[in-house]
Amino acid sequence: MAISLFLNYPTVVAAINFDRTGTTRIGKYVLNHSFQIPGFVATIVAIAVGYLIIMFM
Repeated sequence: MAISLFLNYPTVVAAINFDRTGTTRIGKYVLNHSFQIPGFVATIVAIAVGYLIIMFM
């Protein structure tokens, strides 16, 4: 969760630095960047699928 919340993962920092179009950027606020929503969605889906797998085992 911290990886999608804070920009501390090297591939995220590299993607932001390599992007020349300006679509991948750090937002105006500390917790507002282009990788945040996909990270939250992936975390929520992974937790939900994990609970479903546990319930049916």
